[in-house]
Amino acid sequence: MPSTLWEFRDLFVELRDGPAAGWGGEVLQPWLDRRPHLVAELHELGRPDSRRVRVPREGNYYTALEGLYAFSRIVDVLVSAFQPDPGPQLMDWTDGKPWWRGTIPGTSAWPAFRAAIRAAPLAESSFHPFFHEIVSVQVSNDADEPPGIIGEFWPGAIVGSLLVARAGVAIRAGAQHLDPDVAARSALYWAWWRRNRRVVDLSHGWGHNSQWSTDFRRDYIAEGHLHYNVDADPSRQPDRDLNDADRIDLLRYRCSIRTDLGADQWPFDDTFVEQAP
Repeated sequence: MPSTLWEFRDLFVELRDGPAAGWGGEVLQPWLDRRPHLVAELHELGRPDSRRVRVPREGNYYTALEGLYAFSRIVDVLVSAFQPDPGPQLMDWTDGKPWWRGTIPGTSAWPAFRAAIRAAPLAESSFHPFFHEIVSVQVSNDADEPPGIIGEFWPGAIVGSLLVARAGVAIRAGAQHLDPDVAARSALYWAWWRRNRRVVDLSHGWGHNSQWSTDFRRDYIAEGHLHYNVDADPSRQPDRDLNDADRIDLLRYRCSIRTDLGADQWPFDDTFVEQAP
């Protein structure tokens, strides 16, 4: 049976073209109330065993991964309300226009959406790149101090075992662990849009319809382990100059953390499993 998650693309367009700035649950809740099947499919994909199920191509239909990608764009818009805005320099590098051409929601929109899809908040208080996106970095006087959370910009969310969104956090860390400018400003992979930094997304550069054929990255926490990018196909991995440590860091953090590796890497077919903290 074809996935219905592609309907989130319709919501994306409605949000882009419709509500006035500061919109929230009053826009999102009625739309989701009319489509309980979307929430049901999200939770089916959130089952721990779903990480083992390959998502089939459905001919002319959007797949569940493509539907989840449309869903992830909505999440990007919702968490934008919490992000520092550096001004107009962060434009779509493919056409020179803003990535998001709609209004910025209010800060109530993201919690309202999480509640409507019955997503659980992330409760991890210790920094870990599986659960946390680095937004800003304070340099510690102790070069050996590991990254620790000193503030939260927006909360993360999980549906069952499927990671929906990492929490955006401010951290403090010593120079032995990361470079503060690189970790906070280098290109963020697997993201369509951020107000505060450059992003790298496989939809970028494609046409109006083709961009929606992008797959969502599925990460799961299950059976005491963290499963990164479970749909990766290592056979498609191109030759790269990255060492193994940089390659795994780019997959786990979704950005560079020590030396800026640039925006032209290909981490999209890397996968990794590690023990949960």
